[in-house]
Amino acid sequence: MRLIRVTVAALTAASALALTACDPDAAAGGSAAPAPSSPAATGSAPAAGSNSPKPSASSGKSAEAGGKPSKPAADCTANAAQVGTVVEATENGYLTHIWFRARPTRFVCGPDVPNDGYFEAVGEPKVYDVGNSTKTLLLDENLKAKEVDVFVFMKAQEACIQHKQPAAPYRCFGNQYAVKLDSKGALLSVTQLYRP
Repeated sequence: MRLIRVTVAALTAASALALTACDPDAAAGGSAAPAPSSPAATGSAPAAGSNSPKPSASSGKSAEAGGKPSKPAADCTANAAQVGTVVEATENGYLTHIWFRARPTRFVCGPDVPNDGYFEAVGEPKVYDVGNSTKTLLLDENLKAKEVDVFVFMKAQEACIQHKQPAAPYRCFGNQYAVKLDSKGALLSVTQLYRP
């Protein structure tokens, strides 16, 4: 039963960001259809290997309104909170013991941000040890979170950090991951997040 709850929580977190995190038309928890800007909805493939830290403001609503800043949607921060703790990976290792180093992030809401917000890396990197019981999830070509073997996860993460493409069906989406920690700070799960 615990495994099902952890998996459902991880999938919910991945789905929330896959729905572009702050789309005011998307329902909380990822139960609604994907937003029109989502690659899954448009039928186009996601931009593989995109590592842009901030979406371009030129495609935001403010450009259409004569350059005036647009106000972020009311649920922008609330949707980010559903995703939980997000980190941006900077390096990893898995030969002697399994770990990755990642910077903490903060969620930035608009104005002038398409889909109202994004996670931005801030501060110094921290090491996360990946244990035998840590759940590791990657997004497949359909942007579905899929639990994978820890070594498959680490190789895919390493490729993305090095700006290469991991083995199919996995892709790079900005090196950001939702992490869940227990009360002692041990890593329970790490889930790749989608960012165009």
